Amino acid sequence: MIYLRPHHGLCIHHFIGKGYSDTFIFNMKNIINILEDNSNSKITLVSCEDDICGSCPNNKDDSCLSGQKPDYYDRACLELCGLNFGDTLYWQDFKKKIQTSILEPNKLKEVCVNCEWLYICENLYK
Repeated sequence: MIYLRPHHGLCIHHFIGKGYSDTFIFNMKNIINILEDNSNSKITLVSCEDDICGSCPNNKDDSCLSGQKPDYYDRACLELCGLNFGDTLYWQDFKKKIQTSILEPNKLKEVCVNCEWLYICENLYK
């Protein structure tokens, strides 16, 4: 079971090996491998530190230095996907919901307002 903030599904989708630190990048690659290598991988959507946040240098004393931005991203992602905190589902199902509810209708900017990594996500498809 992987504990995942909802907006991290978008981060995983667009991840190209860049990040906050080498430790963060290593952890992100490991989580992606776990999720993608097993079609039965399950996630639980959480509103607090998840398995990705644990290696982020912005995580200080179980609190994100980015303030309320991640909370907004999570709520927007959940709303568009029709999900709730605490939901447990297969990774592949969540990935599909993100694709059909956010990416295909071009709503990424609605979720990732003021994200410092948005330029990478937008440039992947140009």
